Amino acid sequence: MPVGEARWQVIAGGAVPQGPLMMDPWQFQAVCVDAFVASWRARGLSPVTIDNDIGLLERTLTALGRPAWEVTPEDVDRVVGDLAMKGRKTSTRREYVQIFRGFHRFLQARK
Repeated sequence: MPVGEARWQVIAGGAVPQGPLMMDPWQFQAVCVDAFVASWRARGLSPVTIDNDIGLLERTLTALGRPAWEVTPEDVDRVVGDLAMKGRKTSTRREYVQIFRGFHRFLQARK
């Protein structure tokens, strides 16, 4: 074959997505949470720690009220402020921020 010419060959195998290209944002977030939790397991975190952190992450995401990639600093401030108004300790408020920060970093790096 002369230089510059290419031969194209069709290969079966589903290289083109077969399903819908868009997913409900809440479903996608749930998939991302599952992947985040799987990364904890792969790193060897204890099952008790994972169970506690899953609950904390779910409460945090629920309180934020929007998909993680749409959360603004004002949303985080609102949630932390609400926790303060309810009398939650500083350490509890910090845990909410830290779990969200870790999840958000995971999304940036992997999703």
